[in-house]
Amino acid sequence: MKTIKLFFLLLVSLVLCNQTTIAQVSQNMTLLGNFGRGEGESKAVFAAGSLVFYGLGNKMQIATFSDPQSPVKIGSVILSDIVEDLVRTSINGTQHIVASGGSKMWLINVQNPTVPSLVADVEVAPGTTCEGIATSGAYAYVAAGGAGFKIYNISNPTSPLLVTSIDSLEYCESVVISGQYAYIAAGSRSHIVDISNPASPIYVGRIDGYGGYHQYLNVRSGYAYVCNYDAGFAVVNVTNPSNPVNVVNIPSGYRTARIIFDGNYAYVAIGDAGVAIYNVVNPASPVYVTTILTAGRAASLYYGAITIGGTPTGHIFVANRNPAPGISAINVSNPSAPSTTSFLAAVPAATGSAFMPFYDNGKVYVAYGSAGLRILDVQNPSNVSLLGTANLGGDSREVVVSGNYAYVAARDSGVYVVDVSDPANPFKIKTLQTPRARGITINGSVVYVAASDSGMGIIDISNSSNPVIVGYTGSEVYGENVEVNGSIAGITDYGQITFYDLTNPLSPIKKGTTGSLSTGNEGFAISGNYAYVPDGDSLKIFNILDLNSPTLSAQIYTGGYGYMAEVEGNYCYVASEGTGVRAINITNPSAPVEDGYYDDVPQSRGLAVNGKYVYVSEKADGLTIYSNDLVSSVDDDYTYLPERIYLSQNYPNPFNPSTNILIELKENTFVTLEVFNSIGQKVAMLVNRELSAGSTNIKFDASKLTTGVYFYQLTAKGINLSKKMMLIK
Repeated sequence: MKTIKLFFLLLVSLVLCNQTTIAQVSQNMTLLGNFGRGEGESKAVFAAGSLVFYGLGNKMQIATFSDPQSPVKIGSVILSDIVEDLVRTSINGTQHIVASGGSKMWLINVQNPTVPSLVADVEVAPGTTCEGIATSGAYAYVAAGGAGFKIYNISNPTSPLLVTSIDSLEYCESVVISGQYAYIAAGSRSHIVDISNPASPIYVGRIDGYGGYHQYLNVRSGYAYVCNYDAGFAVVNVTNPSNPVNVVNIPSGYRTARIIFDGNYAYVAIGDAGVAIYNVVNPASPVYVTTILTAGRAASLYYGAITIGGTPTGHIFVANRNPAPGISAINVSNPSAPSTTSFLAAVPAATGSAFMPFYDNGKVYVAYGSAGLRILDVQNPSNVSLLGTANLGGDSREVVVSGNYAYVAARDSGVYVVDVSDPANPFKIKTLQTPRARGITINGSVVYVAASDSGMGIIDISNSSNPVIVGYTGSEVYGENVEVNGSIAGITDYGQITFYDLTNPLSPIKKGTTGSLSTGNEGFAISGNYAYVPDGDSLKIFNILDLNSPTLSAQIYTGGYGYMAEVEGNYCYVASEGTGVRAINITNPSAPVEDGYYDDVPQSRGLAVNGKYVYVSEKADGLTIYSNDLVSSVDDDYTYLPERIYLSQNYPNPFNPSTNILIELKENTFVTLEVFNSIGQKVAMLVNRELSAGSTNIKFDASKLTTGVYFYQLTAKGINLSKKMMLIK
C-alpha cells in the first residue's frame, strides 16, 4: 500500500494560481429571461427544507414545495451551459448557489430566492466538463472532468480565486466533503484527499471498490458508498482513509448515479428504475426495502423536510432526465411505503420557429412560423410567461399591433388580422389576400407590407375591424422587408434599400436607393434622418436627409450575418446570427461605437426594443430578453443634440398617477402633445408650443382620470408619433 501511495503522491501536480478567468461572452448586456427554448433535462437538485434548487438544461431554477402537492416556480437564472451539479452554501452570511457545468463554475446569490442573481461566471476547465461541485467553509471544490480536481476560494463570491489543482486523478465525476477529506469519484476508481489545508491538499488514498465506473460516492459513519454507474453501489470502510477496505457490493442496477442518506436509510437514484431504498443500519449488509419509479430517468436526488400540518414530513426530491424531465417530490416519511406527492415538469420547447417580435404595453407579440402568433407577458423580464396563442395556419413571419388588433405577415397566406383584445384568447377575424407577405410595419392608421413581386402593399386600418388593401407600389422593387418612420418608408429587396415619401400615407412616392449592398439585407431601421442597415457582417448607416440621394455615413463591423436592426434612444441594436445582439451607440451616427453585446446566440433573427430591454427572437430558442446595462429604466437623459424627432415610451408604465414622457428635437420646433382615451376622446393637452432643440421631459399627472388605456400623440413638422400607456389606480 505504501508503494501505491508514494506512486500517487508523485503523480499529484499542484498548480497554484492567484487569478480566476472570467468568461467574456457579454459586455454591458445581461440575459434576463427566455420563452420557447424549453428547460431541458434536470441533472442536479439541492433541497433546503421545502425550498428546492435544481438545474434544468442551462437554467438554475428555484421552486417552493411548501404545498408539496402544488409546487411553484419562484426564481430562475439562465447560465451559459448545462448545469451538472449544484449546492447551496452561506458566504459571509448570504446564501449562494454554487453550480458547475460545461467548462464553468457559477456563483448565484439566492438570499432572496424570488430574485436570484448571477454574481460570478468562472472559466474553470476549457475543453472539458465540470461534473461535480462541493463546498466547505470559504472554499468550493470542483470535479473538473479531464482537468482534474480544483479548489477555489469563494470568500468573495464575485471574484473566486483558484487556490490549487490536482490534475492527475483521471476523469473527475463528482466530489463530496466529509470532515477533513474530499472524496472524488473519478471513473475507474475514487480518491481521498486531505483538505485540512485547502492550499496544500494531501493525497491520502484511493478506492478501487469492485471495479466498474465510479460516478459518485457519499460518506456515512466511516463508510463510503460508491455508485458504480454500470452495476450498483459498493460499501467501503474508510475509517482509515489511507487504507480503504471493501465491505460489500450491492448490485442495485444499471445507471446507479447518486446516493444520499436520512437516518438509517439510503436513497439511490438508479436511472430508469427510479429510486431504490435500502436500510443501512448495518453497512456490511444493506437491506433492500423498496423501489419507487420516477417520471423520468432519476439522475440526482436530495433530502428535504416539508412541514405539513405542523409536522416535518420527509421528502426526497429527484432530478429527472428524459423522457420526462423535471423534479419529483417523493414522500418518504414511511420509507417502506414511499409515494410521489407531485411532479414539477420542465417546460418543453415551444413548437414552431420564432421570427419577428413586436413590443406593445408590457406584451411581446411573436410571429412564430407554423405555430402562428404567440403573446407573451414580459412585465417581469426574468419570468416571461405565455398569455395566449393563435394557431393561424400558414407561416407567420412578422407582426405589428394597433389597439385590439394584430396584423401578421404570413408569406403565401397574405396578412392575417387577429383580434387580441383578450390576450389569452386571440383569434383570426380576417385574411387579406396580398401577394407573398414577407414583412410588415405600421404607421398610424396604415399598415405597409413587403409584398414580394408587388413591392410595398398599403393597407388602410382606419376601420380597424375591417382593414382594406389600398394598393401596391408595383414590381419595380421586390419587397423583402419594409420599414416606416414618420413620412419615410423603405423597402429592402436584399440587394439595396429603396426609399419612399409618405407625405400622403396612402400614396407612396418612390425616391432614391442606398445602391448595391455588399452581402445583402433582410431587415433594417429608420430613425430621423438615418437608415440603419445590416449588410452581412456590418451595420451601414445612411444619411437620408436628401431622400433622393441617400449617402453612406458610416459602417461598423458587427460579426455574423445581421438580420435586423432597431433603434431606441441613442442605440441601434443589431440581431446577428452566431454573434447574438449588439448595442451600437449612435449618439453621432457618423461615428458609431459598439458599447455592448451578448455573444453565443446561434439564431438571432428579429428584435424589438423598449427602454433598456431588448427582445430578441432566436428561432428555435424562442424569445430572449436582454437588458442594455448602460441604459436606465427610463430612456437616458441625453445631453446631445438629436438628429431626429423622437418620442419615448412613458415611464413608469403602467403608472399611478403620474408618468414621464421624453421628447427629442433636432431644432427648435412647434409641437403639440395630446392624450386620448381608448375611444379617441382627447383628455389632456400637455404641450402646445415651441420647444427648444434637444431633450424635453414632460410630466403627465393623471390623478383626475380613471384606470384604463390611454394614447399620447406628438405632432411636429407634419409628423405624428403616438404610443400607448396604462393608468392603474
